Amino acid sequence: MASSKWSRTLRTAFSQPDPAAHALLLRDSQQLTRTHFLTAAVHLGLLEALKTPAPAGELAERLGITRTEQFRILLELGVSVGELSVSSRISGTAAAPGTYALKGRRARALVGRNGSVLRALLEEQTAYHATVYRQLPETLRGGDLGDHLPRYAEVIAESSRIAEGVIAQYVREAVSEADGGRVLDVGCGSGVHLRAASARPGSSGTGLDLQPAAVELARDNLRRWSLDDRFTVRQGDVRETELDGPYDVVLLLNNVYYFAAEERPALFGTLRGALREGGTLVLVSMFHDRNPTALNLDLILACTQGCYPLTTPARLEPELREAGFGRIRTDQLVSGQSLYAIRAS
Repeated sequence: MASSKWSRTLRTAFSQPDPAAHALLLRDSQQLTRTHFLTAAVHLGLLEALKTPAPAGELAERLGITRTEQFRILLELGVSVGELSVSSRISGTAAAPGTYALKGRRARALVGRNGSVLRALLEEQTAYHATVYRQLPETLRGGDLGDHLPRYAEVIAESSRIAEGVIAQYVREAVSEADGGRVLDVGCGSGVHLRAASARPGSSGTGLDLQPAAVELARDNLRRWSLDDRFTVRQGDVRETELDGPYDVVLLLNNVYYFAAEERPALFGTLRGALREGGTLVLVSMFHDRNPTALNLDLILACTQGCYPLTTPARLEPELREAGFGRIRTDQLVSGQSLYAIRAS
């Protein structure tokens, strides 16, 4: 009987016009199902609740679930994709049958130490990026670019912390090597790079961001990190805001693509004017490349109001020189990825 079932499975698979493509798409579909489950589990609060294993009934009560049959299917799906476990015994201690717990590495990470960043990354992919791709046919045929930034500003600010470690280290080095420690962070997002700048004793400065949600997030974080006595955050557009210079270091991190190519020389001139003589502009960005990560970001940006396609370091260098920067250095921050830092002084 088993042999007969296996034969039918093989015949079904190879009856497809392209069996290999059929298998690959099925595998991709399963990965997408896992992503859908994790997204729903995050929004529901299920993963957070399962930091302590519990049976389905207790979980339903804690989460305010009234449609218990649908909830049961969701839990079974979590087990099926390997992100949850269900057992009658946990860690050698008797437990009621049907006790659920976190199992998969993704589920654990989403409520772990770096969970807020990973949750934001998941939300950015499944909400913001998915919306862009869903609207892409209309956009390519002349429809309006999506006005996504106001809705996803806080998510973008938090998810951009995925590269926080490597960028923060670069910021710490740049600020420590500057003549002084007064810092302006243009497009400060969550404020994490002001925290990196704070590693220099006595450093201080300002964060500037256009989006109110990002400004509030940065202010809350600076208070939580006990840095609000050294760094302030203002809402505004760098193109229209009086910058309270001079600064020793100006940071422009993961946001040069918010400025059109024709705007960049004036932007760099403005930032040069905010620096004291000998000061340094630190610019970090993903740049145009042929790898999927860069091209995906490139497409998302190009289809979003207020954003522009990725550029290259070679295109930025003459614009920086035109603005008065004489020494320009480019560093690749992640091997194999088009994440670069440009230090101009």
